[in-house]
Formats: sequence, structure tokens, C-alpha cells
Amino acid sequence: MNMAAVADIDFTSKAKLQAPSTGENASVLKQSDDTSVHYQFIDYRSSSSPDDCSVMPPLLKEIVTGLTSYKELPGDAATHKIRSLPTVILYDDNGLDLFDRITYLPEYYLTACEIEVLESKIQEIVAEIPSNSDVIELGCGSLRKTKLLLDALNKHQTGVTYYAIDVMPQPLHESMKQLARRLSNISFVALCGTYDEVLVHFKQSTRRKTVLWLGSSIGNLSAKSAIDMLSGIATNALAVNDAVIVGMDKQKDPAIIIDAYHDPQGMTARFELNALAHANNIVSEFAAQQSGLLAENDQKNSGTQSMFDLDKFKYVGGYDANIGRHSAYLEAKMDATVQWPQSIAPQVKELCGDSDDMVFKRGDRIYIESSHKYGEGAAETIARASRLMHIAEWSDSRNYYSLNLFRKPLFSMTPSLAIDSASLDKWSGPIARAKGILQLPPSTIAPAQFPAIPNAKEWRELWSVWDALTLHIIPHSKLLDRPIDLRHPFIFYLGHIPAFADIHMTAADLAPLTEPSVYAQWFERGIDPNIEDSTICHSHSEIPKDWPPLDEVLAYRDRVRKRILAWLGSYAEYPEQAAADAARHIWMSFEHEAMHIETLLYMVLQMPPSTINPPISIHFALQNAQRPKEQWIKYAGGRRIPFGLSDDNEHLLQSQKLPPHHVFGWDNESPQTKIDMKPFIIRTQPVTNGEYMDFLHAIVASSSKMPTVEIGELIPLSWVKLDSDPASVIESASHTGNYTTELLEYEYGVRTVVGTPSISSTEASLWPVFVSQKQAHAYAHWRGKRLPSEQEWTHSARTYHLARALSSLYLASSKSHLLGTSTLAEDSTQQPIDSYLEKMLAEQGTTAEEQVMQHPFDMYIPSDANVGFAHWHPMPVSTKDPNTRNTNEAFPEATFIGNGWEWTATQFYPYEGFKASPMYPGYSADFFDPQDIANTDSVHYVVKGGSYVTHLRIAQRQTFRNWYQRGYPYVLATFRLCDQDE
Repeated sequence: MNMAAVADIDFTSKAKLQAPSTGENASVLKQSDDTSVHYQFIDYRSSSSPDDCSVMPPLLKEIVTGLTSYKELPGDAATHKIRSLPTVILYDDNGLDLFDRITYLPEYYLTACEIEVLESKIQEIVAEIPSNSDVIELGCGSLRKTKLLLDALNKHQTGVTYYAIDVMPQPLHESMKQLARRLSNISFVALCGTYDEVLVHFKQSTRRKTVLWLGSSIGNLSAKSAIDMLSGIATNALAVNDAVIVGMDKQKDPAIIIDAYHDPQGMTARFELNALAHANNIVSEFAAQQSGLLAENDQKNSGTQSMFDLDKFKYVGGYDANIGRHSAYLEAKMDATVQWPQSIAPQVKELCGDSDDMVFKRGDRIYIESSHKYGEGAAETIARASRLMHIAEWSDSRNYYSLNLFRKPLFSMTPSLAIDSASLDKWSGPIARAKGILQLPPSTIAPAQFPAIPNAKEWRELWSVWDALTLHIIPHSKLLDRPIDLRHPFIFYLGHIPAFADIHMTAADLAPLTEPSVYAQWFERGIDPNIEDSTICHSHSEIPKDWPPLDEVLAYRDRVRKRILAWLGSYAEYPEQAAADAARHIWMSFEHEAMHIETLLYMVLQMPPSTINPPISIHFALQNAQRPKEQWIKYAGGRRIPFGLSDDNEHLLQSQKLPPHHVFGWDNESPQTKIDMKPFIIRTQPVTNGEYMDFLHAIVASSSKMPTVEIGELIPLSWVKLDSDPASVIESASHTGNYTTELLEYEYGVRTVVGTPSISSTEASLWPVFVSQKQAHAYAHWRGKRLPSEQEWTHSARTYHLARALSSLYLASSKSHLLGTSTLAEDSTQQPIDSYLEKMLAEQGTTAEEQVMQHPFDMYIPSDANVGFAHWHPMPVSTKDPNTRNTNEAFPEATFIGNGWEWTATQFYPYEGFKASPMYPGYSADFFDPQDIANTDSVHYVVKGGSYVTHLRIAQRQTFRNWYQRGYPYVLATFRLCDQDE
């Protein structure tokens, strides 16, 4: 561990100081300061500064490397490869002063916007920072912004310690003096060093932590570097539920952005050119040391001269709206030769291979910094890739800038495998305007595949979700409870998951069952009785007289997990060597566990809210956004449109080697079928809680003679009464039928494991409503509409996602002429989306069916889709006004994947040619309704899409078919309206 020098500058603050660990052998220095100002100063640089003055400092190494090599700037065609200087070189004492002056310029909107956010949202922000916690700021600057937050913390919280991290000691001292003098309820610590040197020491702290990364510094980093930075903070400094608050500048009118970096006073130009002056000083200081001279920064006495002649360079910059990035360069105004001082030439040559003069022709540029501007959905994308949870966003009145709160969750699922280092850097560009989709250009359409066999990392992540749910969120004392009487108690599922996997592992590795083998009988299959008649139920395991003790079930679980990992280890390098039927057993066990996570969660949601252990701290936003205007999108339909998997024949694959890039599916996904579809229109967003509440009130108002029991049956069990005893939940009334219209006079909240936010006063009003299919049908009938069929919903989702991604690319690259004169960019109601997609693909000589629709994974869903526990609750549907749509967006905003499954009007029947799975013959076949009730009142109906807890493998497989009984009120399922297009 690095040593650090500590100076106790006599603390007078009343709060208890808990400084980060500085190592067992840290040298502690006592020094005095102004007796009226007391804080602690810890210098981490002492361990990183080499005693040998002949060793080139790290920053100088970066300067040498940047000037002697060429940096690639993705998407910047004018300067694809370019010399560079490290961005940090801008911020010496003079640079900090110049930048501070820039923040007061009228053109530089960022600081004013950030101050507005802090002033207007300060109560919400402070509410996210608990008392007796640490606030850690990455560079505190001039304190104009930070002091707003600290003033509020000083007033409203207690026991807060504020840590400021910076590499420059003098600014830290000045900042601490200002703050410690004014704020007596906060403890202050200055940490001098790089972020990497300092943050790692917070990992050992037991106090809650909030890291502040204010301003827009994240925009200076590439997408990959920004994610690496946040991932590093999360890994090295944060515990579960700790937070990071990050400032992000948003995309806007390019003219506003250009003006911000090209002020008429020339202040930005002076700031950028100061980088050359700072480089001169760093090089000269080291050259003087190597010459054995003591006169630092004295060019006459040192015998060295400045490398760069500042009069020969100028600042130039430009904004690329396609990739959402402003770039700053130092451009040679005339031919210039730059020489390394003779005294450091040997070190330069050793580092980069030569120490020749550097020649800059007129117009040659040195890259100095970028400022990325973020599109909608970028914060969610960053959170997923960094394994954080995006909790809140606070924006200014013009929506130019935002502060974003991220928390470290209990676990994180693997992000989309389509997100790679190349596509990450495109998040803030044109595709980001398609809600943050991260994809390659249309000429390289080749959606990535998930590995057929989930790897060990995916399994471990899945287990972390399962364990968090069963061993943390559900209290141990409640494991024998049955919140839903149509299901077994929780303890059954703790045994069912490993027992199911063990049965399939036995078939995969041809080894005996894991002991105790009787568990395979007790826990093999659960129950799913008919809602109307519970005596009707498929075959299931015999229930033991007494459930085994928890510790024994968990020990059994662990033995099965080791068995799975051992099998995976055998094929880690060459999975294609596995037998296809064995691989299917492993895949089937994985998706079975992923599906039962949803079962467990919706069971938990029926517990009294006060008995649930929340996994993370959430403050729900107040309802201050307008309801989205209802929008519809049009589809032409067509003949012989394909649905289902085309090449996953379980019967033919038995005992063969696993085909490369194979995609497994459940038996009801095959065989592929082709269906004729009439033109239709479909709503862009699901129905919300607020809209559904309006429906209930309208029913009551218009039907005073309606039997009260019918009103009660329409109230979702995903709601809970708030103004009553928390244990008195609405389902208790459903058992007695004692409903009256007074039920609607209660205030209702939505059930989540992190609270029950009010429908009337919080963002929950804009969440999709979770209902049964009967309730969804009643709403649609009231509106004079209907639910979409399974085929209509699937066609809508997969066509919309691809068309929107490709359209954004075309429009942003000035190729909109390819779309003809009547495009959705002009009027989204004039042209069906599927017809529009075919036009775009025809330009490439292909069709939607050839390139996408036969592919089982929809890799073009928004990267910020709320699936895979990106959040522990639904998220609001779009509040964007269709009249303010970006000109680069050809489509209205729509959400098809995430938040909740969606009910369809399609009864659960097999495709023609269906064959039950030999490995799990009852998976689908036990739930197909008899043909004699087809087109009448079937029991089971198809749901599509995925909820906020659905694993990404399932949510992105567009062929996946889920189903529930139409009266089942517990599933995380919503709905949208549909109608024929006349």
C-alpha cells in the first residue's frame, strides 16, 4: 500500500473525522496553519514521486508519447490520426485561473446550468446523501458549485466528512480554508494525489459514501475511458448502495455548443494555448535537473529554451454533431520546428525510439481535449456498462445539462454483448438519438450472438441475483410464507432451482443425482392450478410433510452449482466440442432459473410492503412531468411474415456436436412459421398507472348501477392502499367481495421492493400499469380499441427497433434523400414503419426478412431498455412532446422492451408442426388450451417483451413466447392498445 504524508491542520469541526487509510507505515506530519481554520491534509504524492531525479515524471512521459505518436479520434475524419497532449496539462495554476474566468462568460452555459440545477434541486440531491457519511469530490475547483451543496449538507445533515481530491496542493489548501472557516458541522480533508492513488483507500471505509464528479469532466473522456473510470470508482471505492453524482452536458443546438468554446473575448483560446506554456515549463524543469542546474523555470540561467513558440500556434476547435463531440486543437499558424532539450534527449529516445526534431507544417494540429455531449439514454448506457444503477437525473430548465445519480447495486447482470469498444464511442452520436442504441453502421449489419452455452460469469451473476432475492430481500422468517396461494412457499423455490438443474446435469454429464437425491422428487416441479378451479392442475412434485431446513437446502444448492461450474470448465475454451443435447440441458437450466427469478419477485411483491428488505435506497421523483401525448405508429403488415426459430430442431440435434453460433429456444418457439398480417396501428407506449386510474374513475362515474364487485375486480393487485395499515393490502378485500366505489377514494401506491410510490404524487403515475389480461381487455374495450396479437406485437417491436436505428444513421449522415420525398421524418403517420424499413434495406440490396427477421436476437433494442434489473422498479414512459421531436428522428418515441411484459390477444397454442421437447415435454404442452375452446375464452394468453427483471438473453430473443392465465393478476405484465388501419 502506498505511503502518504499526513498533516493535521488542527480540526475544530464538530463532526467526527474518518480519514481514508494511509497505510500502516504512513509518515504523519504535524504542521500548523491559521488558528481559525482547521482541516486535515493528506499528501499521497509522496509515495509516487521517485527520489531519483533522472527518472522522467509520469506527466512528462505522457507529453513525450503524445507528441511522438499519433492518436486516433474515432469519427473525426478530418484528423483521424494526430499528435496529442494529455488533457490534464491544461490545469496548472494559470490554467485553473483561466478556466475559472471562462465559467463566468455568458457564452459558457455549463456552469450557469449546473448552478441552476444545484439551486433548484438541492433538497432532492441532499436527500440522497445520508448523515454520517463521506462526500468525496474529484477536484473541487473554485468551489462556486460545491459550496451550494455543502451549505445544504451543513444545514440539513450531520456527521458528514467532505474529502477533496486534487493533484495541485495550493488550490486544495485555498479551498479548504474557505470551506472549513464557514461550515462548522462538516469535517474537511484535503487529499493531494491522483484519483487512482486516493480512491482505493476508501474501499475499507464502513461509512456510506457519495463521490462527486461535477462539472462536465466526464465529457473529456472517450466512452470506453468514461466507463473504465466509473467502473474503477465503483470497484475501488464504493460499497453496495454508495453513490456517484456525475455532471453531463447534453446534446443541443450545435451553435450554442460552438459559442461556448469560441468566446469573442478569446479566453478559451488563452486557456487552450496555456497547455503549450505548461508543457514548456515541465520539459524545461526536467531539462534543468538533468543539466545539474538549480534555477528552475529560468530559461536564461538554465541554458534551455522553450520547446514551443506560442506565437506560432493558435487554438482551433469544432463540433461534430454526428458524434456529439467538440474537439480542441492547437494548430500551427506557420511551419514550426520543435526540439527536445539536449539534456533529456537520451530519455526521450529510450521512451519513443528517437529524439529527432518534430516538424509541424502550417495547418498541422495537436489534439488537446474533447468535450462529449450526451444524447438521451446515455446515462443509462453508462450505468449498465459500469455496473451501476442510474437512480436519478436532475436537469436545468432548458435541459442543457444534468446531474446524474448512480448507485452501486447488490449485483449486476452482463450488459448486452453487442456493446463493444468500437460502438461505445458512438453513444452520443446519431444513434444515441434513437434512445442510446449502440450499434454499427447499417452497412455492417451482423447482430452479435449470445454464446449458446451461458458461461461461468453469466451463471455467477445469475446466482448473485437469486441469492440477493432469496436471502436478503425475503426475510428468513418469511421463507415458509405463501403470499400467493396459487404458488408454493418461498422455500420450495430455493430447492426447486438446484433440483431442476441437477436433473438436467445428470442427463448432461451422465453422472448420478446430487445427494440427497430425494430432493429431485420433492422439488422437481411446482404448481400452477387453474385460477377458476384449483383442482385443475398439471402433474407436479409430491409435497413433503415438512420442508427441509434452510441450511441443508443451501448446501445442496452449492453442490449443484459446483457441478455446473465443473461441466462448464470442461468446455470453457472450446464450447463447440460439447454435445448439442448436453449443451441444451445446461442452457435450459440457466433460463429456467432466470424465469423463476421473476416468479419469486412477483410473489415478494404480494407480501406486506413493510416486511420486505429493500436492496437499495431509492427516493422516487415527484410527479412533475406531463403525461405523454398518445401517439400511434402504422404498419402495413404483409404476406408470409416469418415468426419463430428456424434452425433449433431439438430432435435432429440430439447427440450431435453443438453447431457454431447456435441459438437455443424452448419448444414452443419452433418450428418457424409464416403468417399473413393485415395493416394495423399500435400505440407507442403501454398504458400507465395514471391512465388506468382515470379509467376506473370513469367507470364509476358512468356506471353507478354497476355491481361493486366488478369495480373491485378491475383494481390491479400491483397496487396497494397507502392510507391504511401497511399490512392491510387490497387483496384481502378481493377474497370477501366487499368492494365499494369508495375503494377509489384511497390513495394507492405501486408495489416494488424499494417502496410503494404514490400514483397520485410521484413518477409512478407514468409507470406502465401491471394488470391481468382480463383487466387489460376491459380497458381496451372502454377505449374502443383492442390488444395486439402476438404477431402484431412482435412485428412492431423488431421492425421499429431496426428501422429507427438505421433511419437515425441515414438522416444524420445527410443521406435522407434515399428515403424519398414522403418520409416519416416529415410526417410519421404517413408511411408504415415496415414499408419504410424495406425502403432503407432495399438501398443495400437486402430485405428485412433476409437480414434481421430470421435472426432470433433483436440487437437493436435501446441500450437503456429497463431489463435485467437495470432498475428495481418500472421507469416512466416517454414524456417527450411529439411536436418537439428532433429533426434527426424519423420516428415517434416508442418503448417495446422492458418495464413489463405485454399482454396480447393471442391464445397460447403451438405453431403448426410443433413437437414437445423430449427433455422437458410438459414445458409448453401442459398449458396449451383444448382446441374446442379456441376463439372463445381460452385460459392462457401469450405475453411478449420482458419486464425490468427479465434476463437480457430472454428479453432480446424476439422468438421467446411467455404465457399466463388471462385472469392471473400478479405477473409483471402491462399492455398497449392496437387497432386496424383502415
